Amino acid sequence: MKGSPRRHPSLDDLTEREREVVAGLVRGLTNKQIGQELGISHRTVEIHRARVMRKLDAPTLAALLAFVLPQRNKLEARHPS
Repeated sequence: MKGSPRRHPSLDDLTEREREVVAGLVRGLTNKQIGQELGISHRTVEIHRARVMRKLDAPTLAALLAFVLPQRNKLEARHPS
């Protein structure tokens, strides 16, 4: 048995914190700005970002944003309007 077929990555695979980091990236924030907004270090943001990219099979930030932007309504906005 070869194992189950690989399913397509989804934003549903992300943790709440990972979604918050992605939401910051979509808004054009730097890792440092995202960290300040979420109360975590920029290094922790980098770790979350790397995990997101691995989970969503996105080799670059551009690929990640191209995947996420059409689904951005699934991201929880934490910033004031």
